[in-house]
Amino acid sequence: MKTIADKSLSALPILAHQTAEPSVFLPENLLAQASSMKGEGQAKIPACCLLDFDGELIAVAQKHFAARTSPDWPCFHTSLLILEQDGFEMGLIGGTVGAPFAVLVCEQLIACGCRHLIGYSSAGAVGRQQKPPFLMVPDRAMRDEGTSYHYLPPAPRVDVRGQLPAILSRQAKTCGLPVCRGTTWTTDAPYRETATQIEQHRTAGVRTVEMEAAALMALAQVKKVEIASLLHVTNTMATGDNDFHKGPDDINRKVIECCLAAMREAIEQNHQ
Repeated sequence: MKTIADKSLSALPILAHQTAEPSVFLPENLLAQASSMKGEGQAKIPACCLLDFDGELIAVAQKHFAARTSPDWPCFHTSLLILEQDGFEMGLIGGTVGAPFAVLVCEQLIACGCRHLIGYSSAGAVGRQQKPPFLMVPDRAMRDEGTSYHYLPPAPRVDVRGQLPAILSRQAKTCGLPVCRGTTWTTDAPYRETATQIEQHRTAGVRTVEMEAAALMALAQVKKVEIASLLHVTNTMATGDNDFHKGPDDINRKVIECCLAAMREAIEQNHQ
């Protein structure tokens, strides 16, 4: 009897998606139903949004930026905060950890008119070029998760698109930590990061590991929107004595400020 290992890799469900075929289940339809069930109309939300995967920015946004909960966000499973600075508005959603959930929420934001998104998360250091803590804005991701394969045909990696990543990288220098660009490794299984895998990626020049960037890059390509990832590299997979030290005490406030500045600049450039 043949095992699955004997069959073509293209027969594996994760690689067999017809990515050019439209979906039956659309975020626009879900949001319309949700708005109807809540007895509300779909109102306009900010044109840009920061997804805080770890949920660490919420309290800071409320304390230092007077962030308020939007009554117009029709999504059932998240809350959308709105931050305003000098007349410029940015959305903030916390706790969207992992590629499937991050992309699900981004799909709904895009359906509501959002065209610029930043995903902020903690990450592990794979390369030895720099010791944590530091920030990285990836320009490429290794696709070791499942979500990106529902959007793009099978390939080892995916690249970023648009101006936002470069703008974010420049603005992130105000956060008080070293900032770099490079390749990240996106995985669905952080507790299955083996020594062999880490060394293979390190040899290939990969600098970080996290859970969302590849899927967000794939979504950005398909939806023709700008999505950047800001990785707060704080650890070496819990193998070092100083792991999970985040840097300056006010790093969360500085991250919000740099994302606001990056979003404003990107949107202004697009309107020129």
